[in-house]
Amino acid sequence: MKQLLILAMTLLSVSGIFAQGIEFEHGTFDEALAKAKKENKLIFMDCYTTWCGPCKHLAKNIFTQKEVGDFYNKEFVNYKMDCEKGEGPAIAKKYGVNSYPTLLFIDGEGNAVHKLVGGMPAEDLIAGGKAALDPNKRIGTLKAKYEEGNRELDFLMTYLKAVKAQYDQESMKEVSREIIKETSLEKHMNKDEFFVISAANYPYASKEFQYLLANKNQVKEIADDYTYSMLFMGAYAAHLKQFSTTCKSLEELYAEIDRCYNEFPDDYIKSTKGTLKYDFYIANNQIDNWYDEKIEEVEALKGKEQYVYQFHAMCDQILNTPKLVGSNRILNDLTKRVEVITADKETGLIMGNLMLAKIYLYNKEKEKAKACFDIFFAENGKAGGNNTHPSVGHLRNAINAL
Repeated sequence: MKQLLILAMTLLSVSGIFAQGIEFEHGTFDEALAKAKKENKLIFMDCYTTWCGPCKHLAKNIFTQKEVGDFYNKEFVNYKMDCEKGEGPAIAKKYGVNSYPTLLFIDGEGNAVHKLVGGMPAEDLIAGGKAALDPNKRIGTLKAKYEEGNRELDFLMTYLKAVKAQYDQESMKEVSREIIKETSLEKHMNKDEFFVISAANYPYASKEFQYLLANKNQVKEIADDYTYSMLFMGAYAAHLKQFSTTCKSLEELYAEIDRCYNEFPDDYIKSTKGTLKYDFYIANNQIDNWYDEKIEEVEALKGKEQYVYQFHAMCDQILNTPKLVGSNRILNDLTKRVEVITADKETGLIMGNLMLAKIYLYNKEKEKAKACFDIFFAENGKAGGNNTHPSVGHLRNAINAL
């Protein structure tokens, strides 16, 4: 008996040593709310889904860190909410959660007082929690001050960091451009403050982007690879996409792509020749050219694993582009090809029925759409597919609403 007691105490001691990270409550949301009110704390709520990659990264690599746990366990009542199960959908709707992960800070009365969005390193998560504890740094307070006209530089920098933590891209762009207008690009050309420039998202034709382009070697030394790529490729992609809808010929489009590539040699720019031609076709009402070339491109993958997924992507694009789906020739041919895919029980049963459900939904054929959706849902579930993804629920609701 004594040996068993010693063993139990040893196990408890060892588990205490290795227990670290955020400790989450296991009851209902109302129970967590009551505890937060009783202890005069905020709830920290991780709003997640089972299919969300950044959610899994936070749960496995960030929430488990000792310094994160030490801070959050002391300051908050911590709660996890699967926003697609149980009370999750209602909670997500109540708090306007539409991207994942969303990290909410909620007071004992149930009011969301601060929010973070997206995956982040431990130091940013802790900084976000500290901001939630300070009423003067909460997003609602900062937004009100901004709307009241506060344009002090220190305040704008604080507000920019807050909207960045929420991944509010429009506010990031607006606030960062105000900061640069009051200072200069040069002031922020350093590792600590380059986020101000990257958040501004200047378009290709702007003098600010042209300055960055002229100083791209300095930018490369300052920014990490992801920021560097997004800064330049984002601007080039937007510029070329717009150009593809206004130019008068493919030759003119390809010449502009070549010019941009010579200006900023990156394989991505050169690769856009294969995709932007389709934007050109739609803008210039060359619908048959779009379909014939896209079909040839996708059918070249037949026999390969990605074939049915590329076909599905094409199907979605057609159904979501009025000029394409408005063509009887295209819609009829697409339907026949999808029926052939669906007939292949080995490789096409799941995705084929998904595509047919969408086509019948467009045609307002409710019974056919529902029958195909039911087959897709059942077979996808058997295969271990993700039937909880929002797109699946949206499709079901759209069919039921017919």
